[in-house]
Amino acid sequence: MAKMHSLKPGENCWRTSTAERCGFMLSGRQYFRAFRRAVLQAEKSVYWLAWDLSEKVETVRLEEDDDGYPSPLADFIFAVLEAKPSLHVHILLWNYSMVYAAEREWLPLTQWRQRSHPRLHLELDDAINIGASHHQKVVVVDESLAFLGGFDLSAWRWDTTAHAAKDERRRTPAGELYQPFHDIQLALTGPVAKDLADLCAIRWERATGEKLPRIETPPENTPWPDGLPVDFKNQEVALALTFSRYKEYEPSRHIEQSYLEIIAEAQRYIYIENQYLSSHDIVHALAQRLREPDGPEVVVVLTRDTGGWIEEGTMGVLRDRLLEILSEADQHGRFGVYFPHVEDENGTSSQVYVHAKLLIVDDRILETGSANLSNRSMKVDSEVDLIVARDDKTEFIQQLLIRLLAMHFQAGEDDVRSALNEEKGLNAAIAALRDGHLHRLDPLEVGCNSYLGRNLANTQLLDPDEPISPAYWMREWLREEDLNEEDVQKGWKSVLKVAMWVGLGVAVAYGVNEAWGSVISKDKAIGFMESFRSSPYALLILLVVFFVAGLIAIPVNLLLVAGTIVMGPWQ
Repeated sequence: MAKMHSLKPGENCWRTSTAERCGFMLSGRQYFRAFRRAVLQAEKSVYWLAWDLSEKVETVRLEEDDDGYPSPLADFIFAVLEAKPSLHVHILLWNYSMVYAAEREWLPLTQWRQRSHPRLHLELDDAINIGASHHQKVVVVDESLAFLGGFDLSAWRWDTTAHAAKDERRRTPAGELYQPFHDIQLALTGPVAKDLADLCAIRWERATGEKLPRIETPPENTPWPDGLPVDFKNQEVALALTFSRYKEYEPSRHIEQSYLEIIAEAQRYIYIENQYLSSHDIVHALAQRLREPDGPEVVVVLTRDTGGWIEEGTMGVLRDRLLEILSEADQHGRFGVYFPHVEDENGTSSQVYVHAKLLIVDDRILETGSANLSNRSMKVDSEVDLIVARDDKTEFIQQLLIRLLAMHFQAGEDDVRSALNEEKGLNAAIAALRDGHLHRLDPLEVGCNSYLGRNLANTQLLDPDEPISPAYWMREWLREEDLNEEDVQKGWKSVLKVAMWVGLGVAVAYGVNEAWGSVISKDKAIGFMESFRSSPYALLILLVVFFVAGLIAIPVNLLLVAGTIVMGPWQ
């Protein structure tokens, strides 16, 4: 019997809980359909944490999924609110960086803002450090049914488990075709749903300063989406979080600690699906296991091409270098890294974009949710994962691995099970399944050919493991934690630090006034803004400023205020 993974609230998880029912959804179609059916069953409340959402995304694309309500997301929500006079919908959306402006809807011009409804409450959340993002994806219906995973209800997410190389239904709201897309979402009932409602309430109060209205008595009949299979019942689970320290809010690094402990405990295999691989700590933990003569196999499924030029030049370079480290550590031939490749009979081929965030170990431990294997997800952004840990092989965890491999190869589950039983190891089973299948997991080429890229990847610059906020760093520098007698004796140092910062600020202000007081005056500042507004290049310069500021994740609202002060409200 394997060593039981110990769930320790406050260390490797936030809370332990119970899932009365859980269903795994392996495609956007499954999740979008389940979401609609759950909202249609809602009586009082829908809480919704989102990294992104799209008002026009078509949530129904197959006739059998049609429930008589509008397909576009915003139209669907407004129609349900009209039909259910007791229902309130609370949406908390990350106040995103301008880096994402080109691929997102401008909220003031969407129906979410234009069509006011007294029971739709949408708030933007920028209560996080500069350089961080709110990446949790959670929906809770009547505090009794919850969805958690990697899916947002936005563009580029909808697909079926067939992952056809070309599918005319797979279009953005603008009508553009996109590549096959793979992600995982969970449906959960029981106490764990209540815990996720608590998380929504914590985030809501942190962002708005107001209490989220709660349901004192949930409905007697817990909703469950029609047609969604239940994969397990009545299991102990845990929720793990990532938050960086922000003002008075303490940090949480449960997810990183959980991954490190699970990797250290693995005996037979470690199976990972993830959008990114750029966490140095996670990679070094995997490398250590690969160097062991009797350590586990390590199988990693990633996207071949990580995205646009920005992602390829940052997260792609990091991934390539860290894969080199894993390949060099693989002294016993137990490492395999793959990407999903799909073809059809007409010769059309494509990669599958892997957006899943999944860890399966030894058929007995499962972790999945919103967290990528990046430094940001482990230490900077807000994330939430669900963990299931058993002390021996567990049928529903093994079955999930079989379902995933069957989907990637478009093979029968019995064929996958036979390959796993007959071959010596997970990598050998993947190699055996590859023969004769148009859909397959192909080996991902390992190597970082750029000298500059390799040296950058060896640092944390491309994927920082701390927020880039100056205020954050000042608070960290001044912070004195866990006071004991020795700390009390050193308390004067904190006072000295504060005095030094205040003195430095006064000195800088005095120096600027003495050196530039005649140049930087109120009248001249106003004159500069007037001349800037009249410049033919003003809007172009403003766009460049917005873009550069967005690269370091300065909140959109702050940029809008600054732009309005300089340019006036119309521009």
